[in-house]
Amino acid sequence: MHLKTILLTRPPGANKSLADLFRAAGLLPIVRPLIELVEKPVDLEMKRIALDLDRYDKIIFVSKSSVRFGLPILENYWPQWPISLDWFSVGPGTAEALKQHGVVASFPDLAGSEGLLALAGLQEVAGEQILIVRGAGGRELLGQSLGESGASVTYLETYRRLLLQHDFSDLVAGSIVILTSAEILENFTSLSGESLHGYHAVVPSSRLEGIARTHVFQGVTNAGGASDEALYDAVIKVINTSGIANE
Repeated sequence: MHLKTILLTRPPGANKSLADLFRAAGLLPIVRPLIELVEKPVDLEMKRIALDLDRYDKIIFVSKSSVRFGLPILENYWPQWPISLDWFSVGPGTAEALKQHGVVASFPDLAGSEGLLALAGLQEVAGEQILIVRGAGGRELLGQSLGESGASVTYLETYRRLLLQHDFSDLVAGSIVILTSAEILENFTSLSGESLHGYHAVVPSSRLEGIARTHVFQGVTNAGGASDEALYDAVIKVINTSGIANE
């Protein structure tokens, strides 16, 4: 009997807990990170933004990585947070990361920019100053939409992404591949070439599902979230419903 192979591609250090879940279920996780997140050195512009934190009405963290890299920069200058600042996160995982630092943030049930923009607290933003904490070159939908609603948007970009290379020639047909960002997805498709039709992609959002369906994957499943639990449940569902259990 061959164990069903699950490819994990999140950044280094972000795959262990999910891999443990798959091993406990009798599956074979293979960890090959396709992106690495690198902290940006604090420059004068980043310092200026951090020092001006009390001038903002709202602050939005777009990922757990934005909390990991961005919050320490702000904490260096603000041992106590501005009282009037409203905190938001892209989803429950990011909100939990903030909670570990004593910050309570509003977040949507449907993780992502679209869900954020539907929150009541982000409906009437004309004239407000909003700070978005993200990586360099992040998605523009959130900031553009808030700007079109009359807000003044500033970005605090605290990390950058480096694409990693791997050889996937040994990845067997029928493998399930977890792809949690557009950069990871596009990197995988470019490295895999014509082998894509043999793999089933699991992604965390409708946006990534749409991108994945422009490629020739064997199948695409939207997990509806990027948490370990959501991704695990989606993989198990694929296995149980497609007849590709351990063979």
